[in-house]
Amino acid sequence: MKKTRLFCLIYTVIMLAQCFMLPVNATSVAQGADTLDGAVPLNAAKVEGTTAKSVVLYELGSDTLVYAFAPDERVDPSGMNKIMTALLALELGDLESMVTVTRSALDSVEIGAMSAGLKVEEQISLKDLLYCMMVGSANDAAAVIADHISKDQASFVGLMNQRAMELGCTDTQFMNANGLSHEKQYTTARDLAKITKAALENPTFVELFSAVSYTVPATNKSEQRELKTTNYMISKESVRTEFDERVTGGKTGALTTTDRSLICTAEQGDSKYLSVVMSAKGSVNGNAVTSFGNFADTRKLLDFAFGQYGVRQLLYAGQAMEQFSVEGGQNDVIGCPSGDLYSALPKEMLIEDVRFQYQPEALKAPIKEGQIIGTIEVWYQDNCVGQCDMLAMFDVHQPGTHDLILMPTAEETANRNWITVLLIAGIAVLGVVLIFVLVLFIRRRRILKQIERRHKLIREG
Repeated sequence: MKKTRLFCLIYTVIMLAQCFMLPVNATSVAQGADTLDGAVPLNAAKVEGTTAKSVVLYELGSDTLVYAFAPDERVDPSGMNKIMTALLALELGDLESMVTVTRSALDSVEIGAMSAGLKVEEQISLKDLLYCMMVGSANDAAAVIADHISKDQASFVGLMNQRAMELGCTDTQFMNANGLSHEKQYTTARDLAKITKAALENPTFVELFSAVSYTVPATNKSEQRELKTTNYMISKESVRTEFDERVTGGKTGALTTTDRSLICTAEQGDSKYLSVVMSAKGSVNGNAVTSFGNFADTRKLLDFAFGQYGVRQLLYAGQAMEQFSVEGGQNDVIGCPSGDLYSALPKEMLIEDVRFQYQPEALKAPIKEGQIIGTIEVWYQDNCVGQCDMLAMFDVHQPGTHDLILMPTAEETANRNWITVLLIAGIAVLGVVLIFVLVLFIRRRRILKQIERRHKLIREG
């Protein structure tokens, strides 16, 4: 009991030394920037010079919503449906399976829409179709994929909407697989970020998302096709002025020449961002595009994010945090994080700006080491930037149960004594026998030596 109290006292002193870990009277975690569902991004002011209708800027590694502008406003997907189409094809299809292009799939695509030039009865692999759709932004490839996975467009669209609901997309309705405009089709920047985040967990999708070019092998109806990405931010061969070495992948969309969208990933140092820019405004001079609004807005957002924010570790697994009383327990319990916790935070942040809010459960003995005893919330100013389970650092027992030692009965003690006596006697007897054998051995050697000496004298005399 005294040892346990001393243990608690030592940890209390450690926690007092960690002066920045002070609990605050916080409001709902939903008002913070933690996760894509965070209602309040770290930066709420509009980034200057951006023209997009809606934006999400999310740090993937730390699960932090750094910036958002009208993230829940309904927008036209403008081709971003293809990300969901790719996700479903990877989850439900076989990349090496051969697909037959149907007339119905090609007829569902508007004349003039971006196309891979697929032909009726053409045999092409699902993998190659995905590259046509993601790298070349081909709408005919998306329609063929949909027919292949679900036999018809309507069934596939049903799967798209079902998967969107599973991912927590509360304001999305798909009407086709390719993203061509439809009056009943809509989504939001936040929902698209959720879909893309889920897709990025698939290594094959990452390859599709980051491909600068791809060669589709010749088929029964076509010579080989050379595809070039429509995301100029990852290509030095297209529009060199748009190339950005920080950008690692992306998917474009366009409603008009001057209304363009881009979802991309970008990395620099320890930070990895998912950026969603919807309906950014560009400019044209005659038939020539003089400014791609989606690329320009994305670059400004990345400059803002990488320039002002950095990933910081806030909690360490096993780190002593707060001490809590336990009903019916012999001692208090100390909580620790269930794992390491990180967040994107301003680079000039002071340690005093970070505070901790503890939400313990109703604690009753007994408590086991490692048991979840509540949650820990991390707050930067008035914004929740992370949370995790809080675990018990050691057991808490009920009175009279800690370090209980069962004493043997008199019968058990007597039996143990007899066993001990018999063991000692056996060892003593064995010792006497060994000594007797040793004496006989020595004696015999002496006699043999005496006999040998006599024989020698007789021979010499």
